Amino acid sequence: MKRYVCIHGHFYQPPRENPWTGRVDLQPTAAPFPDWNHRITAECYGPNTRAAILARDGSVAERLNNLAYISFDFGPTLLRWLEAEHPRVHDDIVLADRMAVERTGHGCAMAQAYHHAILPLCSPRDRRTEVRWGIADFWRRFQRAPGGMWLPETAVSTSTLEILAEEGITFTLLAPRQAAQVRGIDAEDAQPWQPAGDLDCSRPYQVALPSGRTIVVFFYDGPTSQGVAFEGLLHDGAGFARRLIQAGRPGGLVSIATDGESYGHHHRHGEMALAFALKRLLAEPEVELTHYAAYLAEHPPSWEARLIEPSSWSCAHGVGRWSENCGCAIDPARSLKQTWRAPLRAALSWLRDRLDAHFVEHCGERDPWSLRDAWHEVGPIEDERLLSLLQMQNARLMMFTSCGWFFDDPGGLETVQILRYAWRALDLYEQTGGEAPLRDEFLDRLEGLRSREAATARELVATRVESARRG
Repeated sequence: MKRYVCIHGHFYQPPRENPWTGRVDLQPTAAPFPDWNHRITAECYGPNTRAAILARDGSVAERLNNLAYISFDFGPTLLRWLEAEHPRVHDDIVLADRMAVERTGHGCAMAQAYHHAILPLCSPRDRRTEVRWGIADFWRRFQRAPGGMWLPETAVSTSTLEILAEEGITFTLLAPRQAAQVRGIDAEDAQPWQPAGDLDCSRPYQVALPSGRTIVVFFYDGPTSQGVAFEGLLHDGAGFARRLIQAGRPGGLVSIATDGESYGHHHRHGEMALAFALKRLLAEPEVELTHYAAYLAEHPPSWEARLIEPSSWSCAHGVGRWSENCGCAIDPARSLKQTWRAPLRAALSWLRDRLDAHFVEHCGERDPWSLRDAWHEVGPIEDERLLSLLQMQNARLMMFTSCGWFFDDPGGLETVQILRYAWRALDLYEQTGGEAPLRDEFLDRLEGLRSREAATARELVATRVESARRG
């Protein structure tokens, strides 16, 4: 029996554009490139669409579009930037999905929730918009409906899965430690639930939802994924292929998932190791290189799972990394020193509610939320006031981009960026007739925000946010 292998790359960078100019400001830490988007494109996104496979003499024997042979998702905001700044790379990403359709009968690209917000922490209305915008963006680029959707940070809850299923998404991908219980599906003889324990990740699992709908979950191979991300598995393409084959079992699926930036940015020339491994796997008669949609079409789930919720792949405490001082940190010495996370989310949630009330009040006879959900599908908006209201909504959705909470200090690029979106949303609120002064109260609610470079939230906003506003 064949061994099935699936490699998934989650390609994402937080949006970096100045909210007032629409351009990415100079980022000296990305030198010699002007900013991190350009640097990572040069190191990862571009090279993965034309990865070099070397001959014995060191010359380039051939080039491979790696993305055509793996499963992948790209952040919509990143694709928007690539489309404008590196259209060839953008088009080769889209081409990879078409190549997969020709090879397997199914596309290998998965959609992604639009702004990379932690969906279990979003309001129900925002969860729906993030999913709908992600699907609409996928349709526009790939010219087909997405079968799967990547959940940012694989953060999952039942309410999140309900929205995915309702919107036509059939599967998603989670970490093995997000499974709570499993059992075989047998219509005639129901099996008892058993602890997930040492989870068998070689099969898809069906998850039953309260609505009566179901969705399929794949759980990636944790140890092999860790090997790629953190243990040097990309130092040797042949060894990488060998590890993937050994990790599987006849008839089963071995799938791994890492940040796509592992292949070239986090690990220099990682795209070449991936290309070599892919060629080796394609040549193995007992191995079928596949992706989730193709595998699911031939192997419907015979097991079901219950999930730990809310949970994610990068927080051992559920979703605390984006809402509380849970202990997760980049620098272990900074563990339990993120008391700023809760006040930041609370302040942004307070601002969200006030901006939403203004949006509803000024949309007139229109259904405001249907209008927002469909914005990516209806084309240009000629009513300037309505366009400003929708831009306000976009900025306030971007306030919840997950990266703003992920790192150890709120003075970093990512937290400053979401504060800039909040400030931009406030500008649009005022431009569209917002009467109640919100800025001062918002700053008061941010008082718990302390960074290494600014003693108060007001200082941080004055030095890092207002400066961007002035251009």
